[in-house]
Amino acid sequence: MAMEKKRVLLVEDDELISETIMKSLRLEGYEVERAKDGEECMEKVKESPPDLILLDVLLPQVDGWEILSRIRDDPTGSDIPIIILTALADEVSKIQGLRGGADDYVTKPFSSLELMARVEAVLKRSARRISAGAKRSVNPIPARKGDKIVLIDPDTIVFINIQRDSTFIHTDEGKFLSDHTLGELENVLDKEKFFRAHRSYIVNLRRVKEITKHGTSTYELTMNDNINSKVPMSRRQSIELKKLLNI
Repeated sequence: MAMEKKRVLLVEDDELISETIMKSLRLEGYEVERAKDGEECMEKVKESPPDLILLDVLLPQVDGWEILSRIRDDPTGSDIPIIILTALADEVSKIQGLRGGADDYVTKPFSSLELMARVEAVLKRSARRISAGAKRSVNPIPARKGDKIVLIDPDTIVFINIQRDSTFIHTDEGKFLSDHTLGELENVLDKEKFFRAHRSYIVNLRRVKEITKHGTSTYELTMNDNINSKVPMSRRQSIELKKLLNI
């Protein structure tokens, strides 16, 4: 029995780039559909969700950042793998894309071979998540604030840290005390979303706002929360993080 072709939705307004990418995808055996702008993309996602979305950022009317957010907030598209395609090669844009929910980030100009390899890799990761029964979020994590027990959705976590042998979970709602160790929490959290930035800190990759270098071997992360929290990071961890974010 022939395997069903994977469906790719290309969101790109440039005719020449679109034709080149679509030709490469079809040669690799993918079924391809194109949307010329963000609104058309959302219509196609709702009508028939694709297996993968290739999303340009500099689109007419509504930019790719807004479309990425809409797709991730829509139950129909929340689990669809998305690769950002853009000429924006700066570190801040890459972090914004990956923090916003993109599965990969490819800067223009790129070769067809590189793009096809990334498409294949992202689809394989998605297939492994599905076959393993994995979801984009794990079960709520119990924690305490005063005498009250609360259940924290992992996606709302900004970072987790150790203070005086106690483990604290930080969200936009405040700081909560966990009965779990940092290592125990690291084991249950989605490794595609959370990163051990320091021996005492775990951060939500999608809440990282900026990476700043201090001195020759120390770095600092600025988190995207209401107080722009700072998280220390070693040089070794910064190298691993930049590889993870393709920076």
